[in-house]
Formats: sequence, C-alpha cells, structure tokens
Amino acid sequence: MSVITVHSKTREEVIDITAAVAAQAASMRDSVCTLFTQHTTCALTILTNEDGIAEDLLTVLHGLVSQTAAYVHDSADHVRAHVLSALVGPSVSVPVRGGRLALGEFQRIVLVEFEGPRTRTIELDV
Repeated sequence: MSVITVHSKTREEVIDITAAVAAQAASMRDSVCTLFTQHTTCALTILTNEDGIAEDLLTVLHGLVSQTAAYVHDSADHVRAHVLSALVGPSVSVPVRGGRLALGEFQRIVLVEFEGPRTRTIELDV
C-alpha cells in the first residue's frame, strides 16, 4: 500500500492527482489500482481533462444538494460537504497494464474537495 498526500487550497476544488497515481503505478504489473480516501468531506472520481468540466461538476452537484440551515448534524456547509462526498464516493479503481494506468485518452483521476483548504491522504492498493 502507498499513500498520496494532497493539499487543497480553497473551500471547494477539483484536484488532478493522475500524475501522482501514475508515478506509483509505474512499479505495478498488470493489476487494478484502488484509491481510497478515509475523509468524509472530499471524494474521488474520474473526469475528463477538458476545460470547464471541474466547475461544471461542482455546479451540478450544488444543484443536487441544496444549501439550507435546517440540517441536524452541524453547520450547513459542513453537512453539505458530507452529502456531496457521499454522492461522489470515497474510492475509484483503475486498471494498470505494464506499469501504466489504463485510463482513456481524456480521463483524469481527481480528488474533489468540499471542505478545504485541508490536507488529504489517499491510500493506493493493488
């Protein structure tokens, strides 16, 4: 198992971690690389690397989870971060072929931060 550390800079952002994961995958044979974050206010997913998609993802997610003051658990921003994280999910799996991530031409592995800035850790397992 390996660990990648990510430092978010803003409250919400999409951070491309593909290069860091690819560096870890370089020593792997044909397998599946599973990435998992133990944090509950960020998430992992695969997106295209096209301009504007990160902002569009956040816009769509905000439309799915309304901002309200009526949450029970904690502050509205904190609860919303938990819900958004749960919708996107804490893990992704990517095939590795000959030490290379078997991603599509435009696919990128990203951490989606919902309650930054923070330091996040992502575990990689084969």
